[in-house]
Amino acid sequence: DGGVDSLEPRIKERLDFELFTIRTMGFAGYFLITQDFINKGREIGVMVGPGRGSAAGSAVAYCIGITNIDPIKYDLLFERFLNPDRKSMPDIDTDFDDEGRQRVIDYVVDKYGRNQVAQIVTYGTMAAKTSIRDAARVMDLPLADADRLAKLV
Repeated sequence: DGGVDSLEPRIKERLDFELFTIRTMGFAGYFLITQDFINKGREIGVMVGPGRGSAAGSAVAYCIGITNIDPIKYDLLFERFLNPDRKSMPDIDTDFDDEGRQRVIDYVVDKYGRNQVAQIVTYGTMAAKTSIRDAARVMDLPLADADRLAKLV
């Protein structure tokens, strides 16, 4: 176990590029805070998802335990997550079990301060016709009936 020097050149290059990008774009603190509350969640017995969305493409996130998905093994692109040519905030989606989620939020508020913490949520929407077809499927209505209803919208 020779540390960084024993890494395959392609892996070292990937990590060097990611670390350089994270540092120069000013997101090192974001990674460390995210790592902190994910580690705390695991430490207190909260179920934490393996990783979701474009953050699974970060080898740095994998190495520091933010995700449990090896992006190099699955040939995932870091640039989909954080691209030095685009000035945008990285988005690390993190899933916690329903009971443990509030415990992690309480930890973050206690550690970083209520005025430094905000909860962000994304709501998905469905088109009216798609909603009608999905509801009809759940209600075991024939597809022809669902299509006829959807066309009324």
